Amino acid sequence: MAKLDVTFIDVGWGDSILIEHEDAGGNIHRALVDCNDNNRNNESLAAYHYVKQHLELQGVRYGGNVRTFDFVLLTHWHSDHYSGLKRMMRTFGARRFWYPKVAPNQAMPAPLYYANRWNSRVDMHESVDRDKILTAAERFGDVEIEFHWPPHTQVGPFDPDNKNNNSVVLDLKLDRVRFMLTGDCEARNWDDIVPTISNTGIKLFQVPHHGGQNGMFVGNRTPWLDFLGSRTKIALSSHIQPHHHPHPRVVRELVNNNWRHYRTDEHYHVTFRTDGRRVQQKWARF
Repeated sequence: MAKLDVTFIDVGWGDSILIEHEDAGGNIHRALVDCNDNNRNNESLAAYHYVKQHLELQGVRYGGNVRTFDFVLLTHWHSDHYSGLKRMMRTFGARRFWYPKVAPNQAMPAPLYYANRWNSRVDMHESVDRDKILTAAERFGDVEIEFHWPPHTQVGPFDPDNKNNNSVVLDLKLDRVRFMLTGDCEARNWDDIVPTISNTGIKLFQVPHHGGQNGMFVGNRTPWLDFLGSRTKIALSSHIQPHHHPHPRVVRELVNNNWRHYRTDEHYHVTFRTDGRRVQQKWARF
């Protein structure tokens, strides 16, 4: 039976999410969403060390011509989401690298510069287009992939003034169950996103922007929270230093309304698993 695991890695600040999928034929697919590791400081490589140890414990080979990741996704161009991606792709390899568009006059960021090199260990790189139908080669085993944000533009980012508003919203669907990853997509964007999608089957939802107020609230409204079903589990990639996320107001909203939520600053590495019917979670630290 197919299964899908999504692990929110405890990196102390920022995001790094490991996705693992065993399809119905027993084939293993892996992906990575974001990585905040500081490439200049070997003491700040929490995501890299987690993935490396995790793969080695499973006896997974990497290096050379091996492409460990079916895809690597960068949700948006903030350093707490991309600073470790170059190292990850260089070490483990990726068939595809997806990212939101950069401004035409912007210097090419390090992960994209690396992916664009002839000797990189990335086979293909492309900006996200939510209107594009993925090819068979771009699919992720039995898991359906859909991008809900940002809107497609011909040139440059959707919002050139606020990178959070260009955050990719990724929807992973296995049979009846959907897991939704949101980057730092601010709450005001959900007024536009919600009318275009269904909440059917959404069993895991990542709180945008690490639980910052602008990720949940538009004034006193909570657009995405009001949209979700009451059985949805909530995940937070906390950003305690220096931003003190999740914000107490966000936590109070979740607690007061009895939402089941899991935080990397309290539960450490948090994994959600589904077989397309049920969802289970566990957490660990190693």
